[in-house]
Amino acid sequence: MSVWRSTLGFGVGSACTLAGIFVSACASDDATFNLDPERTEVVIPERDAGDGDGSDGSEACTGDDCAFFPAECEPGALCPSGLFEAAPSSGVDWRTWVSAIRGRSATDAWLVGTVGLAARFDGTTWKTVDVDTENSLRFLWLAEGGELAFGTPDAVFTRGLGAGDGNPSPDGWVSRGKVTQPAGASRYVTTAWGRTGSRAMWVATDSEVWRMRLDDDALTTAPGLTTSVCSSLPCKHLRGLDGASSNVVWGVGETGAAIRVVDAESASPTIEVSNPLAWLTLNGIWAVSDTEAWAVGAQGTVIHNVGATFDWKVADVPTRANLYAVAGSSSSDVWAVGAEGVVLHYDGTTWSRVKVAGMGLRRPELRSVWVPEPGKVWIGGQGVLLSLGDKP
Repeated sequence: MSVWRSTLGFGVGSACTLAGIFVSACASDDATFNLDPERTEVVIPERDAGDGDGSDGSEACTGDDCAFFPAECEPGALCPSGLFEAAPSSGVDWRTWVSAIRGRSATDAWLVGTVGLAARFDGTTWKTVDVDTENSLRFLWLAEGGELAFGTPDAVFTRGLGAGDGNPSPDGWVSRGKVTQPAGASRYVTTAWGRTGSRAMWVATDSEVWRMRLDDDALTTAPGLTTSVCSSLPCKHLRGLDGASSNVVWGVGETGAAIRVVDAESASPTIEVSNPLAWLTLNGIWAVSDTEAWAVGAQGTVIHNVGATFDWKVADVPTRANLYAVAGSSSSDVWAVGAEGVVLHYDGTTWSRVKVAGMGLRRPELRSVWVPEPGKVWIGGQGVLLSLGDKP
């Protein structure tokens, strides 16, 4: 068997060993990290065959959680949705991670991941696209006129947003090289978010929150939350950003940090800091509106805010697994995903566990979710892309 390893220098309170060249920040209640790209060793593996231990779906489930992992796809369950084939020796390599999923509609969606993974959904099937890089692509922005993806600001790639360095890839992606960050900003980006169809993307590092802008075909930077505006811990080590409009941006992060940026499009945004009633790390947030949001984090933490003023409430959920991402189509259709193959759904009243079919003995870590409309959801993570039922 070939070995795929990464020396990422984690120092966290919970196990964070992930295969691949990208490891998003691990959920723990006492997390510190050092993810300097210059100190990261990358070994691109040769494809493995199945190990005969059920990791390729060949062995029946015998654990305590079998009720949530049926062998075959069934109504109401999440099922493999192309891209990663039934065996690890075909399709996209199972050790590749899906880092982010975004879409303009239910028939036009994109995803990115480790080892330069990128794919597009055209309403029928997911097809990989060539970005011409083996860098991990952690963040994805569907901007006005095209797409942008990157893992670090040192290597940004775009499609349809102007000329780059060298010739385009066969699928039209170009390298835009290094984007100059504001002075003092760390090279390690902890989270980033840009509203679909907009001209600005918010980027958070472990020291600064700034904005990347599209000015005609040029990529420029602008201040976001400067030290004078955001000098306290809640602005640092953010793990999730989201917004329902361009004018209000929500953020969550380590030690239960929760902020809301108002007048976000202006030259001088302001920040509101709240108490989310949790000291645990919050990894992801989904903005229902400018005044309502859901956030998820370590040890099954799910919190909900409704109202013009911060008023977080802790939700009762049927898991203690670390949760990494949350998204929905409305206040009564919300999905949360995390470790150990855990998927939760909120119907407006109750959070419940959702079955994940066709995994054999695998319990993949799930890192991203996107919900274009009720009854339609895509979930990605460790060698897997899921959708509801047998519908792509």
